[in-house]
Amino acid sequence: MIIEKKKKSKTLHKKLIRLKTNPLNNNKFLQLVKEEKEERYLKNNRIETKTKERFIEIEKKKKKKWRTFLKLLVRTNNFHQKYKPFTFHQQSVPKMASQGNSFKKKFKKDLFIKKIFNIYYGDLRRKPLKKQMTRIYKLSRQKSNTGSFCVEMFESRLYVTLKKAYFCSTMKEAKQLITNSHIKVNNVVENNYDYILKHGDLVSINYNSRKIIKDKIRNNFENQFNRIIWPITPSYLNINYDTLEIVFGNIKDFNFCLSFHFKNNNERVVENHYRH
Repeated sequence: MIIEKKKKSKTLHKKLIRLKTNPLNNNKFLQLVKEEKEERYLKNNRIETKTKERFIEIEKKKKKKWRTFLKLLVRTNNFHQKYKPFTFHQQSVPKMASQGNSFKKKFKKDLFIKKIFNIYYGDLRRKPLKKQMTRIYKLSRQKSNTGSFCVEMFESRLYVTLKKAYFCSTMKEAKQLITNSHIKVNNVVENNYDYILKHGDLVSINYNSRKIIKDKIRNNFENQFNRIIWPITPSYLNINYDTLEIVFGNIKDFNFCLSFHFKNNNERVVENHYRH
């Protein structure tokens, strides 16, 4: 009898090495450290020293395979790079005609874009995602911008709204809260985390579950205080942290450039899921 070894699936943070970005924006790879730096300056013909304190991000993992990826994250997490909004319409043109136009490079870029989008919205399954993308592609034929319509559909989901309101730290935690009947929509318990919210819907927490959400919000501010300020909560969410309620506003034609901290072409994401 031959026993085949089961293939171990890669953990999520190991998949990000080839993508060269961290769409989750968590503290898995970098940690915030206080650094003291001495500066010398001339005053009244005398050299004086002054210590300045600043926060810098350093690598957590020390293995060789993580070095290039962590250096890239440290470089891209500088202030002028990290807090720069991206638009969905940025396109780069190569200097040479043949550069970047091969089928292999184009397929690689499209695959990376699809994976980044998939990881950002909670590591979605392939078959349900393809069905949703084909539906979005057919509905958006009459609309001018397919990418914006796709983001509106995903951002109006219940579990994404909880994550954007910082009621939990990850998309997976948001899905668990909904499936365990902790969340109400319009004063009715909702167990479907793919529920699409509409303008004027009220999202609230069960009375017995408020302590869980308050502990999660406190842990977010204590452990990830450097990550929680960006991306900022979108303006179409009216959040009351005292009563733990969210009123979903008008998401149509909303500018999502401040909601993402990485470059991604969502029109290509929809088209690739529809065609392949």
